[in-house]
Amino acid sequence: MQRFEAFWRREPINKPIMYVTAPREKHVKIDFPKVEGIEERWTNIDYILKKIEYHLENTAFLGDAIPWYLPNLGPNSFTAFLGANLRFLSEETSWAEPFVDEVSNYHPNLREDNKWWRTMNTLLDAICETAEGNFLVGVPDIHYGGDSLAAALGARSLIRSLYTKPDEVKRLIRELTNICLRVFNEYYRKISRVQRGSITWIPAYSKGRYFALQDDFSGLVSPKMFEEFFLEEQITLARSLDNSIFHLDGQIALGNLDHLLRVECLDGIQWVPGAGSKPMREWIDVCRKVLSSGKCLVISCSPNEVETMLSRLIFRGLMLCVHCRSEKEAKSVLKIAERYSGVMSPSALA
Repeated sequence: MQRFEAFWRREPINKPIMYVTAPREKHVKIDFPKVEGIEERWTNIDYILKKIEYHLENTAFLGDAIPWYLPNLGPNSFTAFLGANLRFLSEETSWAEPFVDEVSNYHPNLREDNKWWRTMNTLLDAICETAEGNFLVGVPDIHYGGDSLAAALGARSLIRSLYTKPDEVKRLIRELTNICLRVFNEYYRKISRVQRGSITWIPAYSKGRYFALQDDFSGLVSPKMFEEFFLEEQITLARSLDNSIFHLDGQIALGNLDHLLRVECLDGIQWVPGAGSKPMREWIDVCRKVLSSGKCLVISCSPNEVETMLSRLIFRGLMLCVHCRSEKEAKSVLKIAERYSGVMSPSALA
């Protein structure tokens, strides 16, 4: 907790936050209950609790990594709470079917009797009860704003509306931001009953209110349009939280980075180059830009990149997430980090 607090405050630490995980050497078998169909694998409480047990028993959490689990109905669950129907392609993928034909006709409303809202709350309650004293419960993924509008209308329809009905889009983003806070507050209220603080799929522990900020759709628009339509919601949400990190997804979103770095109340950036992109060691300039602005930086890298990243980046506000193939490999990564403990390479300042 002390190290994560120093991370959020961008205080000097002897080595960055090292979030290191690996499969355990001794594999634990779990008997899963029989379920019918893909949707049941997402919603059946007994099945999900066994899934959690399997994950935690067979994962080594090393360095600064904390055992946690994220209640999940997929990235479009927030839009499903507002009326979309969820479809499940596999145990890893779900999506929302567009259900709004025109932005002017859309008035998002979170109804307590919504099927998916009730399902998520049932899952969250059951997981919280199991988690107390055993592991942390993550704040579920909330794709608000542009991501939610793209799911509700379809991406092409939303892009067209940015030009033809900009005021309606701005109205909807304001309304969705307010609903997002309502959803987060309900999640946080439930989770706070069984644990102190927050964690989410960007797994930096916060002793206060925290969830991941994001708007993947906004990477499709120009920096000017990002500022006009999508920046204000990030400021509103960051001001409402104790800690905040924006998930910057892919090279197409890099044009929006300067706007985000100027948001004083935003703590940090998670930089994800995207599938098929160059490895993290090729993005040192982006990493340095974030850190030199005074923001926290969360990045994932392969085990063989760790030494390069440690030798070329300042440690203040830095978090490395490294998933290893074995506990042996994970321990070797931590040994590399120990070698850099308290050391500042001259190249990190270049």
